[in-house]
Amino acid sequence: MVTFSKKPTATLKTSMGDLPLALLPDRAPNTCENFVKLAYQGFYDGLTFHRILSSFMIQGGCPKGNGTGGPGYTIRPEFNDTPHVRGTVSMARNNDPQSAGSQFFICLADARYLDHKYSAFAEVGDGDEVLTKIEEVPVEVENRFKEKSQPQFPVYINSIILDGVEVDESDLPQPEQPKEAPKQNESSEKENESGSEVSAENVGAEEGEDAAEGNEAKAAKKSKKPSARRKPSRKKKDSTQSN
Repeated sequence: MVTFSKKPTATLKTSMGDLPLALLPDRAPNTCENFVKLAYQGFYDGLTFHRILSSFMIQGGCPKGNGTGGPGYTIRPEFNDTPHVRGTVSMARNNDPQSAGSQFFICLADARYLDHKYSAFAEVGDGDEVLTKIEEVPVEVENRFKEKSQPQFPVYINSIILDGVEVDESDLPQPEQPKEAPKQNESSEKENESGSEVSAENVGAEEGEDAAEGNEAKAAKKSKKPSARRKPSRKKKDSTQSN
């Protein structure tokens, strides 16, 4: 169980600067809780933003580094009224609405056609300059969506600093950990597994397809290491309390 304050935050300490996120547990409580639990355990430490599509979104949180990995379980969707605009953070998934797990994407521009189709759970605060830096990272390699979205050099999530949350350690999931670090030089096209990818028409990314077909596809249709983390206060569970 996770207890949230009135203004809970999660700061992504990336290799290109800090991305402070304002969590939205009032709109997506289970999604926020899942993200916080994974972050608390260090699941995201050392992972990358494996997919960058300028003027659309950046995607990260895949333990395999190619859009086909997850924590070993999925969560239910929590579609809500949060608009998908620049800075909105939402869960990536494949065609199955209940396929989200650990991967997420951050919008780089308005993408209102994703509203009520993906679980938005946070918003970027004072980190727009860093978001722009990541957006401007050169990309290469076409994937199965015929888009060039793989960064030429890795952009790491070194750690995530949580604030305004209390985590019950007796209720933490046991996510699967990657057997090896993400390899940025591998093309995601060689993966046949279904993954989590967000696209102009199919924004998602867990266990199979990436969260975005890409801005190019949409346009065509229209015209290092982990660092130490400061953990939040911990709340021990009463042994008499039932699950």
